Amino acid sequence: MRTDTLLSLKPTGRGSLPYLRVAILLCPSFTLTPMASFVDALRLAADRQDNSAQVYFAWDFIAAGPTPLAASCGIVMTPTGNIRDIESYDCIVVCGGLLRAMPGVFPEVLAALRRANDRGIPIIGLCTGAFVLAQAGILDGRRCALQFATISEFAHRFPKARPVTEENYVIDRNIITGPGSIVAVDIAMILIEHYGNAGRARKALDYLLLKPMSTRILSRRKPYQEALDNASQLTASAVAVMEARIDTPCSIDELARKLNTNRVRLSRAFDAEMKTSPGAFWRRIRLLQARELLYGSRRTITEVAYETGFSDTAHFCSSFKKHYGMTPLEFRKSQRPALEEAGRPSWSGPAEGQ
Repeated sequence: MRTDTLLSLKPTGRGSLPYLRVAILLCPSFTLTPMASFVDALRLAADRQDNSAQVYFAWDFIAAGPTPLAASCGIVMTPTGNIRDIESYDCIVVCGGLLRAMPGVFPEVLAALRRANDRGIPIIGLCTGAFVLAQAGILDGRRCALQFATISEFAHRFPKARPVTEENYVIDRNIITGPGSIVAVDIAMILIEHYGNAGRARKALDYLLLKPMSTRILSRRKPYQEALDNASQLTASAVAVMEARIDTPCSIDELARKLNTNRVRLSRAFDAEMKTSPGAFWRRIRLLQARELLYGSRRTITEVAYETGFSDTAHFCSSFKKHYGMTPLEFRKSQRPALEEAGRPSWSGPAEGQ
């Protein structure tokens, strides 16, 4: 846990219990697991025993859209608070849901988030909650954690934000974002330990049967991550779209339009920061993914070609051999020990032309 980032979480200034009052905003068709993971961790830390009393921490569920308030799985929730009272809370948690239901989020929610950000209080975006935060304009220039399946749409809608998919959560000043699922437990632990104490956090983890500091997401550092860490926001956003569209690549002109720029500017950024063109880079990460699939799965060569966005098997085999010096079948048969030891292919092979 990075203590330097935690210091940006504003103290409540409260001299009495609870340590933290949390408003949990439930978006239309919110996803149940991240909401339940977060609030259950808070619940277990909020009382001395397992009595579920809101002593050390308190929370209300607030409808961010029309009622009845239903989760994506169909469970209906009853709000316990009102958006009109949002100023009385020390922390706001936005539980996102299905993207097609996002237009149902009330405009007053966006205004409340902007005011909360101006106050500097902690704001949490769980699952697609990051979309709501970005819609409110408070993620411009900030890093945020998203689920891989939504990053392409997010990058298209909000090019000023800096989304990532390989981190369990991201803290950028007073805003914490997480991709959903049980990663929400980790985010709850940050608040519990920061505003309460480590003992309360350990109690919650014990009751949840989770080991402290256990990894929720098996993330692997990308072989081009060092260059990407030092790249501009434009390049980072372009790579995020490329990673999300391994199986459905588009033209570089279309990619540039999605990022509100042009091909020339995008190409210059890649040439300077990634030392290759956007087209060659996209092809490389598709071939890297293909190499992983060939090694770690039983998919046929044709299936691998399809899943990495090649129009036909012959084109895939030709590109793979040009890049790695062997055909996909030869690679699969080789089963080189170095790959097994590393767990993933290295960023190797000669640079491809346009």
